[in-house]
Amino acid sequence: MAARRPIDLSTRFRLAPAATRMLGSDLLVNVGGATASVQRLLGTGPDLWWCFSQGYTVSEAVTYLASRDGAPPDLEGNVLAFAASLVETGLAEAV
Repeated sequence: MAARRPIDLSTRFRLAPAATRMLGSDLLVNVGGATASVQRLLGTGPDLWWCFSQGYTVSEAVTYLASRDGAPPDLEGNVLAFAASLVETGLAEAV
């Protein structure tokens, strides 16, 4: 098994091929077809999914979210935690 790349501010991601659908302000993400579980991305999750799909680094995603209203106080920590969660659930790979 290959070692996982540590996630830091310069990390970019390759998102898993997925079916996505907006449900209100949430993003539903399905990887694996009809029998796979659906992940629901809340809060800044849909924006971060978009950022990472566009090739943003973690730092660029933080900057993007910071420019918007209602950014959480520990934005950098939140983005790093979200990115780690994407990798842990198999929705993304750090590249």
